Order: sequence, then structure tokens, then C-alpha cells
Amino acid sequence: MRPFTELPVTGNVKTLMRVYARKESPSIFSPVARELLVGSQVVVQGAVVGDAVEGNAHWYRIAEDTYIWAGACTQLDPYPAFPENTRTNWMAVVFDVR
Repeated sequence: MRPFTELPVTGNVKTLMRVYARKESPSIFSPVARELLVGSQVVVQGAVVGDAVEGNAHWYRIAEDTYIWAGACTQLDPYPAFPENTRTNWMAVVFDVR
């Protein structure tokens, strides 16, 4: 059982930069499955929330237990209408150090 929730979306994306496809989980600490070059066409099989990279925690599952960071890709085509309750809200917390 996966420790994260997957949204059942499908479509196609193109990579905007070189990106590592990660094995096992949507994490920058997961082993690298392979490297995708700029302009690679990728078929998306699902969307998950994983490690935040540059403030974006959205990842795509592109094969069984293989994930790429969505921030390295074009918008999903066709673009699904995600339910409002699946969007991640961030809150900044500032601590005053004395």
C-alpha cells in the first residue's frame, strides 16, 4: 500500500528541463529510474503529492512505481478539473528568534 493518495488522471506532458524519473515514491530521495531530456514526451498515469520542489509538491506517476516532478513538465493535456479539496494549501510560519 502506498503512503500517499493518487488521483486518477491521465494525459500527456512534455518535459521543460532535464528531470530524473524516481522509483518507488515521489521523492527527491528516491532512487533514480532514468533521466529524461528536455522535450521528452511522457504519458501520465496518475497524479500524487510528494516532496515539494521549489514550492511545488505535485508529481506524476508515469509507470508502475515511477514518478516525475510535475514542475519540470508542461501542463497536462488534456487538463483535468481537480476537485477543490485536493489542492494543497501552504501557510508560512515565521518564528522570532531572540
